[in-house]
Amino acid sequence: MLKNKIIKITAFFFVTIFLLGCYTFTGSSLDPSIKTVQIKSFPNFSAYQSPNLSVDFTTALQNRFNQRTKLQATNINPDITIEGEITNFAESPVSIQSGSDQAINNRLTITVAVRYENKLQPDKNFQKSYSDYEDFASSELLINVQDALTQKINQRIIDQIFNDIVADW
Repeated sequence: MLKNKIIKITAFFFVTIFLLGCYTFTGSSLDPSIKTVQIKSFPNFSAYQSPNLSVDFTTALQNRFNQRTKLQATNINPDITIEGEITNFAESPVSIQSGSDQAINNRLTITVAVRYENKLQPDKNFQKSYSDYEDFASSELLINVQDALTQKINQRIIDQIFNDIVADW
């Protein structure tokens, strides 16, 4: 009885070690020959000019790649290049109250156009737009909540970009 339990625990231990060797927690499926990345600044070309949006988005995207990959940032002949622009930063009413023209909630939407170039695997190159939103109470002014909302939206857009590039989903 005890011998069977020891065999099961030992087998479980070896299977776990084997699986950890096959999978990284970042889910990265980047070719190991890819060593360098360049993430260019994402200028804000939207009609609404939030002063920190470009810097905040670019920095958060760079941090994601620095923290979750082994890629080295470079400006000289990178293996992969990520660039683009913020094309939309807009507030719109949602959840209109019945019998009234007044919105219960407003929605902040951010859209980012991305161009991804992989010099070692050109078949992976793409151009794509990513968009996400966050709702907030219409009693709030956008200027008072935009930093917190922008941070949440940026993180979700960055998750999508990161997954498309690194996880290859």
